[in-house]
Amino acid sequence: MTDPLCPWSLSLARERPDLAIPGSPERCIARRVVQDADGGLWVLECIDAGQAARREVLGRLLAGLATAGLTRACAYRPCAGGFVHRDEDGGAWQLAPYGAGEGLAAPDYTEEDGPGEELADFLVGLRSAAQLAGAQGGIPAGIDDFFLAPYVEKLLADMQRHAPDVHARAAALAARIRPFLDLEPSLPRVLCHGDLHPMNALWRQGRILLVIDWEFAGFKHALYDVANTLGCLGIENPRTFSRGAGAAMLRRLEATGLLSSDLAPLLRPAVAAGRFGWLAEWLRKDDAEMVAMELDYLDMLTR
Repeated sequence: MTDPLCPWSLSLARERPDLAIPGSPERCIARRVVQDADGGLWVLECIDAGQAARREVLGRLLAGLATAGLTRACAYRPCAGGFVHRDEDGGAWQLAPYGAGEGLAAPDYTEEDGPGEELADFLVGLRSAAQLAGAQGGIPAGIDDFFLAPYVEKLLADMQRHAPDVHARAAALAARIRPFLDLEPSLPRVLCHGDLHPMNALWRQGRILLVIDWEFAGFKHALYDVANTLGCLGIENPRTFSRGAGAAMLRRLEATGLLSSDLAPLLRPAVAAGRFGWLAEWLRKDDAEMVAMELDYLDMLTR
């Protein structure tokens, strides 16, 4: 039997089904934890062949960021052909380090400054590494360039056809953030994680070990990652905007200059605009309870 770790110059010692895998299982066909002969732990992912080109670009991006000093990005291990191994049966595979973290106690963690400060420090590190990687040629071609306005418009059109009961309220909420959506193309564009929130980080003793699930990484408006993170904290605990993790994150970002005075007034509509992606997720999963909660949250954010 062929050693599944051979393409990465490793030898399989044993499978580790006893270890839980963090992050979303929906971003690959199958995944499992394996242990190599030296005791290293890895997540071996089988990905759809249609994802292979995008995942190759992502692998090169994460390698460039790691070279530029972003040590807490969960970068794929390179293989002979790049960052995606294609087997003789047409399968596509990637290998990433396995991280064992501790879960944050939700929603209690939102009352603490520490998680917010850690998330802010990661964002500062990402921005710095992205700038250096760009100067070093470490940002590969093919990185997505994402704008919210056309995304929201398409989502509303889809809702009108498939979820008309949700569409009317969602359209009214989208109208409240129309000024921000119209302004978005003129905002600075930066490299973003694209799905940064506390559950996409592996934690140990209050510190971030690794940040995972980079599949939505790309160029987006400069508030995108901040807004998504803050929005996820806020739906757990709306008080976080004024105290605890959310407020601490904003203070740290302001102190480092990442949240500038000209962008800060746009943060609230940016949070609301980003929540339309989460609304789409709940609709896709047919989760009526979360759809209702998301609409209520959007209403609160856009008042």
